[in-house]
Amino acid sequence: MMRAESPSMSSGVTSSSSCPDPSPDGVPEPSADAALTQGLAEQGLPVRVAGAEAEAEGWILIERTGAVLAFNTQAAFHFGIPAPARVEHGRLPGCEWVRADGTPLPSHESPLARALAGEQVDASVWEVLRPDGTRAFLRATAVPVKGGDGQVAAALLRTHGVEALPGAVLDASRLLAEAGALLGEAVDAEAQLEPLLKLLVPALGDGALLILKAPGEPVRVVASLHADAGRHALLRELLGRYPPDSSLPGELPEVFVSGAVGRLPILSEEHVAAIARDAEHARLLREVGPHGCLSVPLGARGGMLGALMLLRSNVLRAFDADEERFLSELAHRTALYLENARLLREAREAVRQRDEFLGIASHELKTPLTPLSLKVQLLQKQVVVLAREGRPVPTEKVAETLDVVQRQVRRLSGLVDNLLDVSRITAGRLRLELEELDLASVAAEILYRFAPAAAQHGTELELNAPVPVVGRWDRLRLEQVVTNLVSNALKYGAGHPVVLGVEGHGTLARLTVKDHGIGIAPEDLARIFERFERAVSDRHYGGLGLGLYITRQIVEAFGGKVRATSEPGQGSTFILELPRGDIPEEWLTAHAAPGPTADLEPAPEPEPEPS
Repeated sequence: MMRAESPSMSSGVTSSSSCPDPSPDGVPEPSADAALTQGLAEQGLPVRVAGAEAEAEGWILIERTGAVLAFNTQAAFHFGIPAPARVEHGRLPGCEWVRADGTPLPSHESPLARALAGEQVDASVWEVLRPDGTRAFLRATAVPVKGGDGQVAAALLRTHGVEALPGAVLDASRLLAEAGALLGEAVDAEAQLEPLLKLLVPALGDGALLILKAPGEPVRVVASLHADAGRHALLRELLGRYPPDSSLPGELPEVFVSGAVGRLPILSEEHVAAIARDAEHARLLREVGPHGCLSVPLGARGGMLGALMLLRSNVLRAFDADEERFLSELAHRTALYLENARLLREAREAVRQRDEFLGIASHELKTPLTPLSLKVQLLQKQVVVLAREGRPVPTEKVAETLDVVQRQVRRLSGLVDNLLDVSRITAGRLRLELEELDLASVAAEILYRFAPAAAQHGTELELNAPVPVVGRWDRLRLEQVVTNLVSNALKYGAGHPVVLGVEGHGTLARLTVKDHGIGIAPEDLARIFERFERAVSDRHYGGLGLGLYITRQIVEAFGGKVRATSEPGQGSTFILELPRGDIPEEWLTAHAAPGPTADLEPAPEPEPEPS
């Protein structure tokens, strides 16, 4: 192997076979390896740097085993680290080498690694990312040093500091004005987010992401863009196959944890290895290559909606303070825009629900008033006619009319009571008066009340409650809940059996109400417990759409849960689970259901609905 030619040395550098005393600014002759010293001298390479030369140049001498033989103070200044004892694979601890075009180097392509492999690295400008995130622009030369056996024994790195490359001038006012005009064009917030990123790419970076995280919802990348068409496709593929997951460490920028501006100076191989979920994920991360990242929070009105991230492949253009301030201001305006758009959507939805409710309420209130008014008018006419003729009013006519009046008044009272309950729930004024009750007895009493109506519709009622299930509940509200569920089953399962079951195990009580009616579509199961919601047309089934909403609110006030399972055409099952509260221990054991039915555990939550 031929020995590499050394670059010309300055007059301040001398070669010597003697062994000078080590100094902080000098490269001492390694007395442990005389052959290495000889190799340095034979190739015209310095074994000592003196005076002003030491102040201007950084010198690092590394043995092929990785041991650091020399590391002067100027090298420590250039790389931002104290002299290490060892260097692994030619990579200085915590530092990253970057080519002149801004792309990071793998460890085996660093100047030291190449020199240790026997290659001479000619002088060129590199950027070095230091452990503290700062950058240094260095003109570096690396040469292999051969020992007496002709093999590479060490590598010598020389560095000179150079001025940083000038960055682009940021026209913040123009960009903010364009962003304001863009965000003010439409109410559909998310439709404007990708055009917003086009203001940033490629003016400020090679790529950008906008990530939203609403409370209780998964993280969503709502807009992404890359200046390079190939990398844009790779970025979309990366986000589609590996969407951000807040449950995985390192998946989300630090901004989601601290709410502060975050910087990633370089997407190093170590970082890729730390966050990649599998080999394919690592490959996509490398090929997309967002080597530098600036992320700022989308904060509005005291809350954080997400983050705006700017990617820069050429990390020679470091994100400066002006760019950080601009991106933070743009993120704040975007967050306000998104928040205002959300509030406007909610207001429009509230108006829609109000109008729908008023239409349903007026129809429902009119329904009992019409037969009530007709019956009263008919009775009044009959009374007038009979009075003129001097005949008495038949008792059966009066009784029939009063029966209709009483029925419709009860219906009106129920509608008004539901509206009052919704008002109390909304205002947080739902009060519970707890007492010891038997859930099985309450269910039996409610079925007894519904027996006439069920018989009229040809519906068979059945109760499976082998033992009492006692707990501490509010009697009026518990009866209201069971009434709502049974009424619902009779309405949508008319002519088919309705079965109630009551079970208890430990501190948990369960009531199930099963009908064999029309059933509920899967996409409607998630919303039937909301206000004014219904899974069927109000033309065929009356009601305000409040019964199940009130039921859920009362059950949750008890500390319980209510849910439904159903298939269209196969009926529905409503499952009510209630904690039994503070009751005597003997009620939890002596009254437990015998046999397999006692082995009751809380029912599993239903699977998430398909989107």
